[in-house]
Amino acid sequence: MLLALLVGCSKSFDENSLREISEGSVIGLEGENNTYTWKGIPFAKPPVGELRWKAPEDASPWTGTLEAGKFKAGCFQRASMFGADGEDKWSGSEDCLYLNIWTPKLSQEDIENSQEKLPVMMWIHGGANVVGSAHVYDPSILVSKHKVIVVTVQYRMGPLGWFRHPALYDSFSSKSDVSGNYGTLDTIKALEWINKNIDSFGGDPGNVTVFGESAGGHNSAAIFASPLAEGLFHKVIVQSGIMSASSIEVTESYLPETGIASTTSGLEVFNHILLANNKANNLEEAREIQNTMESEEIKTLFYEQTPEVLMQSSSDARPKRSGMTRVFPDGHVILKGGIEESFTNGALSRVPIITGTNKDENKFFNSMNRDFVKWGPSSGLYSSVGIDEMPLEIIDLDYYEAINFYGSSFWKQRAVDSPAKQLVESGHSETFAYRFDWDELSTVNGMDLSKLIGAAHALEILFVFGSFDSYIVKNFLFGEDAYPAGKKLSDQIQSYWAEFAYSGNPGKGRDSSLPSWSAWSIGEGNKYLILDSENDQGVVMSSIEYTKDYLLDRLSKDERFDDQERCEALFGLSYGDGNGISQEEFNLFMDGLCVGRDYSAIIDMIESTEEEILENQDT
Repeated sequence: MLLALLVGCSKSFDENSLREISEGSVIGLEGENNTYTWKGIPFAKPPVGELRWKAPEDASPWTGTLEAGKFKAGCFQRASMFGADGEDKWSGSEDCLYLNIWTPKLSQEDIENSQEKLPVMMWIHGGANVVGSAHVYDPSILVSKHKVIVVTVQYRMGPLGWFRHPALYDSFSSKSDVSGNYGTLDTIKALEWINKNIDSFGGDPGNVTVFGESAGGHNSAAIFASPLAEGLFHKVIVQSGIMSASSIEVTESYLPETGIASTTSGLEVFNHILLANNKANNLEEAREIQNTMESEEIKTLFYEQTPEVLMQSSSDARPKRSGMTRVFPDGHVILKGGIEESFTNGALSRVPIITGTNKDENKFFNSMNRDFVKWGPSSGLYSSVGIDEMPLEIIDLDYYEAINFYGSSFWKQRAVDSPAKQLVESGHSETFAYRFDWDELSTVNGMDLSKLIGAAHALEILFVFGSFDSYIVKNFLFGEDAYPAGKKLSDQIQSYWAEFAYSGNPGKGRDSSLPSWSAWSIGEGNKYLILDSENDQGVVMSSIEYTKDYLLDRLSKDERFDDQERCEALFGLSYGDGNGISQEEFNLFMDGLCVGRDYSAIIDMIESTEEEILENQDT
């Protein structure tokens, strides 16, 4: 819901927005907040037909003038509030590799006479790499206020974006085509387009910042780690990103009998395609058939499938505990050591980086867990925004706060503190970190949203883009007297982000008036910037580092849990896709306290919550 509120409206075509780029002429719109905007410019050929599961190719030139006045469809996905509009089960298109540009309102003469090109910021949307679209973001306030250029990009998702099956390539396939990292290659192709064309819009191709949130943060980190992107960008901001990679071995193997795996298996997806095409009666038979098929037969059948069948088959083949769709460490697009190698290998060429998370990341997801929160029929404002049910009561507030603290804090440890420490220890001093703490939300129909979701996953996007002026945001999101301080915090965040785009160091913001944001320091010094409003702690540096040992020690002493609950919390952290607590760490915790206990209840709860989240993608 929050992301859908970011969209602004646009005005009319303006002849002063006519630009000449490598593919032809393009004209844009007069946008909001004294900007120009160009919507739906192709940066690659449509990845359809023979180009499905191939590295993107340069966009074809056109004749005449391209009228870039409408957003293009999002990449093909399951319909949701986060992607393309529509009431069907599916939305979007395979023909989706388009970008959108916002610039200050500069004429062609202004651009030609300017002595200084503007910093460029390329935004990558989130959505677990399975849903989402560039069209739901309006960066015009950031662009206008701080004189930067923002480009929002689309990329292939799900089994069209990150997918491997041995039959899809042969000895003649390029390394990029074999990689399976088609969505990553799309974002790199967008960077190539920016480097070729952004000077026509007043932008500096030698000063490009990549930034994104959630899956977009993961994809920004993947660019940071990709040898193919070197020289195409110069800074990166990772907002609530996941730093791990998928397993090539797992994706090119059948699922074990337990159904548990860290990555979706391409072979299992094909089994479900055989079922969907009535070529097998059950999965066991499908496996036997697949094992007898020639590679060319399998490849042909893959390419014959509609995107609907591919997406449904991938969803049906999803293993237990698999986590988000992520990049493959193929050694060409992404280093063999995954994204993590870019944090530890001092021999690599690395750019200034900001990485951060939100204080209550996990509350966004746990608020949908019926074991934690009672839900009931919607009424009032919830119904008006299309929500059929609403949260009524947090069942056990102390337990809810505790379980969310550890989930969110271990996310921070994996995505911020450990990578930042590794970067600095390997010689990369231009490493900056933050935690977003703002949680001054309203109470709606008796439910205190500051407790239910707090500083939740994705909430900081509103502050980065300053999208506060809609009626719903002002009157539904903000608690009493929270708006002025929240607006000020948004101004501060935008100032830091823009200064980083200009200089590679957020420092004291664009006008040097903000608290100094220093780089991560080893030892006892300051580590990261807390971003909060002046109604609370304000904007301050913190020296508290979240290591595994620190968090496990807190868990061992946390009186909000009894021993069974303590172990269930730890089990939940070790239950996922290999990104949390290892089996060895689990067994050693409190001298083996948690070994041999019954975790069936927590397993059922986690898996039912995963199903609930997947179902909510359809609403």
